[in-house]
Amino acid sequence: MPARIAKGATVALVVLAGALAFWLWPSAEHPGAKEDGGRTVLVAAGAAVLPKTRFYALRDCLGNPTTCVNGAEGVVLTYTVSGRVPRSAATATVLTDGNCEPDRYGVSHCLNKLRLDGGETLVVRHDHNMGNDPCLAPGERVAVRALA
Repeated sequence: MPARIAKGATVALVVLAGALAFWLWPSAEHPGAKEDGGRTVLVAAGAAVLPKTRFYALRDCLGNPTTCVNGAEGVVLTYTVSGRVPRSAATATVLTDGNCEPDRYGVSHCLNKLRLDGGETLVVRHDHNMGNDPCLAPGERVAVRALA
């Protein structure tokens, strides 16, 4: 009987590990991180309804505040506060990082002002758990892409 229990526990552990790998494995359902290892800031409209995919569920700190990892694979999901999101991929410099006090779930709703290489500015809200994912740091260079 103990051998049967051990075998069942091993099978359960393998299934759990496979499910976790599937959840965290990079996939083709999202815009990728920058090739140079920097971060990509994916910008959604302020009241955007996110696509129902694993990629967005992982980064949705409003819908999933206790399990969000908004920064996985080098991609940060943000929401427009002001400014115009460029139609095509752009590069920006992070100018500010503020309003970072965590809420009751430990999620910070940081406000970041980004200066696009063309000179325009864009303010985004970056919802994230600082224990899992760092803030966007002033001086940091990021790729900026609009949520399609």
